[in-house]
Amino acid sequence: MGGGAPMDLIAVGRDVLARGKRFPGDLEVFVEQSETTSIKAYQGEVESLVTGAPRGLGVRYVEGSRWGYAYTGDFSRAALDLVVSMAVSNTAVSDSDEFVKLPEAPDAYSEVPGLWRSALLETPLEKKIHLALEAERVALASPHIETVEESSYVDHASRVAILSSRGVEVYGEQTFCYVYLSAHARRGDEVQTGLGFNTGREPGELDASAAGREAARKAADLLGARPCPTGRYTVVLDREAAAAVIGVAAQALSADAVQKGRSLFAGRVGQRIAADSFTLVDDGLHLDGMETAPFDDEGVPRGVTPLVEKGILSGFLHDTYTAAREGEGARSTGNARRGGYRVSPGVLPSNLVLTQGEGTLDELAARVGSGVYIVGITGLHSGANPVTGEFSVGAYGHMIEGGAIGSPVREITIASDLVSLLTNVSDSAGDARWIPFHGSVLTPSLAIFDVTVAGS
Repeated sequence: MGGGAPMDLIAVGRDVLARGKRFPGDLEVFVEQSETTSIKAYQGEVESLVTGAPRGLGVRYVEGSRWGYAYTGDFSRAALDLVVSMAVSNTAVSDSDEFVKLPEAPDAYSEVPGLWRSALLETPLEKKIHLALEAERVALASPHIETVEESSYVDHASRVAILSSRGVEVYGEQTFCYVYLSAHARRGDEVQTGLGFNTGREPGELDASAAGREAARKAADLLGARPCPTGRYTVVLDREAAAAVIGVAAQALSADAVQKGRSLFAGRVGQRIAADSFTLVDDGLHLDGMETAPFDDEGVPRGVTPLVEKGILSGFLHDTYTAAREGEGARSTGNARRGGYRVSPGVLPSNLVLTQGEGTLDELAARVGSGVYIVGITGLHSGANPVTGEFSVGAYGHMIEGGAIGSPVREITIASDLVSLLTNVSDSAGDARWIPFHGSVLTPSLAIFDVTVAGS
């Protein structure tokens, strides 16, 4: 890419497979060509602007119970011969593992229209810069906003081909972009922070002004916050906070985590782990998802995988390896993901989608009556453990008083465990939104009863 025509990635993959025919094992080629833009604005100026057009391929070779991996960004004949030879050679230093295998070619893939928008690459850089600057400008024009720490525009256009000697041959492309900013509101010596964002598949779908207003409103609304009395409350998690909780749960819903003894859900398929109203699926084909594609990073078709159905644990996310290790007819759920061509695939969610309830956030607050509305969570990485289920994190938000969202609170701690949080989900709004900060999560605001909140 980089302003020129895209490479024929399928042709490159076929070339690599042809070079691997002299070896007795199975060969897989993952070919990637991307274009990225990252812009940061500060005080009305462009603070940083980074563009890139990375391309490369990774080769996975499997012979018997051993496998090797190698990658290159050089597509010359000599480099392609070398990367195949290196992948083959690397099997000699790998551990023997009877479950190592490449997936078979599928019968078909689902059609997922609209994932690629040429407008993302055709949009002038000046317009992308304007989105970052406009979000900052709108936020700074709002009452009480003193500074905007970071106002950013980010986009990614990716083309991928996956081919293997097992018959897989597939090509896909997608675009995605977002704008986000963190605004700081000041009153005297007090400073509060609010986050705003927009997502889309092309810049024309982004509303930078709305993101700026959102960040400013959230920050200003928190001015005057103080700890609430310690007690047990019904907690309403805003969508960003709910996505954080779901993201922790998703780590424990990976078959890889289960098989390594790192999941609190191990051995609990068919058991209740959440409330009747809680249904969570991994939907790799959702038209609006940020991780949507017809296939995963092994070329296995994506689909909809039930994880929790009406509170009952249905199963786990698999790639080809974990399915083989599971045995008993287990199959990949199409959840092999890579961080790029330099690494081999592992199990990760695609789009996590939680069933929503009814009404607006205000209507949910009215149904709750009294409690604490959590806008944001802090200390997630150290305070939430998907292995033990322990959950103790910092939080901030507002009191819910008389059925309305009221005075702001900060410096509070939510203390519980993951299963209790999920089991005590009592209600949800109909305000589901895609949250990009904990994977790709579509979630509404959630009400959870009997949660310990430590404050003053």
